[in-house]
Amino acid sequence: MPHPSLETLARWLAGRLEHDEVLTEIAPHLLERCPECQAKHDEIQQLLGEVGHWDEEIAVVESREAPELLAWLNQYAFEEQLQIIAKRDEFHTWGLCRLLLKKSQDAVFQEPEKAIDYVELADRIADHLGEVYDINWILDLRTQIFSHLGNARRVLGELRSADAAFRKAEVCLTRSTTGNTLVLADFLGLKSSLRRAQRRLDEALELADSALSLYHQNQHQHGIAKTLLLKAKLCEETGSLEQAIEVLEQGARQLDPLHEPTLYAYARFNLLGCLTQSGRDAEAERLLPEVRALFREVAQPLDLVRLRWAEASIAYGLERAEEAEAAYRDVQQEFLDRRMGYDAALVSLDLAILYAERGATRDLKRLASEVMPAFESREVHREAMAALILFQNACEEERLTVELARHLATFLRRERKVRAE
Repeated sequence: MPHPSLETLARWLAGRLEHDEVLTEIAPHLLERCPECQAKHDEIQQLLGEVGHWDEEIAVVESREAPELLAWLNQYAFEEQLQIIAKRDEFHTWGLCRLLLKKSQDAVFQEPEKAIDYVELADRIADHLGEVYDINWILDLRTQIFSHLGNARRVLGELRSADAAFRKAEVCLTRSTTGNTLVLADFLGLKSSLRRAQRRLDEALELADSALSLYHQNQHQHGIAKTLLLKAKLCEETGSLEQAIEVLEQGARQLDPLHEPTLYAYARFNLLGCLTQSGRDAEAERLLPEVRALFREVAQPLDLVRLRWAEASIAYGLERAEEAEAAYRDVQQEFLDRRMGYDAALVSLDLAILYAERGATRDLKRLASEVMPAFESREVHREAMAALILFQNACEEERLTVELARHLATFLRRERKVRAE
């Protein structure tokens, strides 16, 4: 890095050097000479990305204040939090708004109702952001707020209200003049997930590809990997299993398991499922130890049940019937204990296929009686109920065939996807 000229240095010392010239002529030279300052500069750049703001001072100050403000808010019930935000200026900060959005993202799959509370608090703060914040950046912030509100409502299954939230997000995005392509990429990716839930799969795939292109432009590795996982699910649901496998393998290469352990673990787990569905059980079995190890670090209890289900399917595909039966039994009992009727019915059909192949009519009759608790589940809708009654009657009358069991399993899985999320 060349030294500043004598004239430039003199203008700086006299206080007459323009801010842009300080940034281009003085700051890089000083940073290059001091490793500690360079480290602090890198930290500020990271905070700019996390806070989503263009002003370095706001990024540093508000990112430090936000956790304390949120901790104070968390002492109160949600309605009181809304009133506090409306009345007290110290809560009207960009940093707190962004922190609430991050909390919403973290909570959306485990506690979607809580995720909606977080995003509604962020929306209330955005109403009070003053002139110190550029109006176009506030429009970008609102785009993100409504996008995440729509995503949380999607997870709850409230697809019409989710659609309404995304329409509001699109209005804000259209009015903004920042040209922030990362905000657009996030919007497109989340909207793709909604279209997937609505079974508008062609549109969902187009949106995912558009989001992926923008993430590539920004070299945003997390966004790339996350969108590849979404695209893989879309490929899987349209029956393109080999393409889904290819996309998942590509996504895993984009992820650093040390920095993105959860996303990496689910990418490998999804790959396991696709390999099993496509009949590549030997490859799936080779992947199992890796997925088990990853899940020990990041998985929720229900994830471990689903991993056990995958183990059962692999054992069945490799013609280890006794091992498969034991694993299916474990999974079935877990779902029955959790009153997850639909999942209990699905794994029972996997068991039924195994028993039907053996001609084990006594086991089939016992199985039919065991899945009765599934009939009491609110998540088992009318069409699925009819399929389960058909299954039960066929077992009791000793006329369940492998073909019928597979047909019912395919139907229930397809119906599950149609009504999921």
